[in-house]
Amino acid sequence: MGRGRQRPGRIRVADALAAAMTLHREGKLANAAELYENILQAVPAQPDALHYYGVLCHQRGQSEKAARLIQSAIQLQPDYAAAYNNLGNVYKEQGRAADAAEMYRRLISLQPDHAEAYNNLGVALKQLGRYDEAVAAYNDALRRAPRYADAYHNLGNALKKLGRVDEALSAYRQAILLKPQHSDAYLNLGRLLYAAGRTADAVAVYEQWLAQEPDNPVARHMRAACSGEGVPTRASDAYVRQTFDHFAGSFDVVLKRLDYQAPALVAAAVAQQLGSAGAQLAVLDAGCGTGLCGPLLRPYARRLSGVDLSPGMLSKAAGRDVYDELVQAELTEFLGAHAVAWDLIVSADTLCYFGALDAICKATAGALRAEGRFVFTVELATAEDAPQGYHIAPHGRYGHTRALVRTALMDTGLEVLGLDEVTLRLEAGNPVAGLLVVASHV
Repeated sequence: MGRGRQRPGRIRVADALAAAMTLHREGKLANAAELYENILQAVPAQPDALHYYGVLCHQRGQSEKAARLIQSAIQLQPDYAAAYNNLGNVYKEQGRAADAAEMYRRLISLQPDHAEAYNNLGVALKQLGRYDEAVAAYNDALRRAPRYADAYHNLGNALKKLGRVDEALSAYRQAILLKPQHSDAYLNLGRLLYAAGRTADAVAVYEQWLAQEPDNPVARHMRAACSGEGVPTRASDAYVRQTFDHFAGSFDVVLKRLDYQAPALVAAAVAQQLGSAGAQLAVLDAGCGTGLCGPLLRPYARRLSGVDLSPGMLSKAAGRDVYDELVQAELTEFLGAHAVAWDLIVSADTLCYFGALDAICKATAGALRAEGRFVFTVELATAEDAPQGYHIAPHGRYGHTRALVRTALMDTGLEVLGLDEVTLRLEAGNPVAGLLVVASHV
């Protein structure tokens, strides 16, 4: 057959795949998914369609389906290097660090100088707690790509775990030198300096970051949190959105390592209040994140809604397939626009991004139906640390005193049914004290 005389069906598949990949890159995921599915209906053994559709499913929070699709692509094309890398990424974000490491090693066997594969292998090894091996993997990446800023940043993370503080600080600084707008490196460098008792140096790092990115809401928020100057009454929408969009992919895995208890705590409080599940209630997961509370709330819900500022988090929540609706909105405004709409509002570790609680409690009271319940957690602050009832900690979250929480609820007409001290998670190996709060609309 002469050049340019390929079979029409083959041309159509190639063109459709190119179009799907363009839509995918543009973020038009629903349209891209439809095209990938059409291609696979026509040619079920098309490895590129399987691979990239798998990547898309992972972006939409459908990680199990993503893994199956990419595995199929590899079975069809065993030397498919990019598929090994992306399957490793899926496994890593599922918490399957050992499987992720195996995929990266297979990629390295195909392409021994693949610096990104060594970097990703280091991340997986760090998840497994094999910090010395992670350091070695990052150094392997840097030998192949000496200006690899992300590898320096990740090297800093592993060195910090080993207690090699000065080396970690140096690695973070090298990442910033190579990539002056490396947000994660600034953030972790500032946090490590603060933890080492070098508060002024930490503030200077955040100021350097702001000089590079004057409009970066995370830099602005962290400078205020660390210096105590210009502290907002709540975290800005831009800070919350940017922080959690960035965190969405690793959120569940990280919180599992931190023994995160807030969803289980609020679910236990709901069960104590409502007894056996009846699927009769209008339920709102306020600040739903990736949807960790969703499966726990579903048995109570006739209709289960989730609201969050972060589209990245909402995408992951959608993958759980338990919510009737998911809405991107600021929580106070959303509640204010839905008067007398909910029988149960749950908020796990969301109000720690609010300082003053008056407005959010007022909006919640207005959104609850008669005898509706409001169940939430906050981080606990002492009156000594927070004389005005709340304060911001250097990590950027707010803590609240028991007295402030009680007053904020009672001032809006909500009755306090429970105000129990709990452990929310671990941080640097230490328990984080919080309050599990139950209130009722009388």
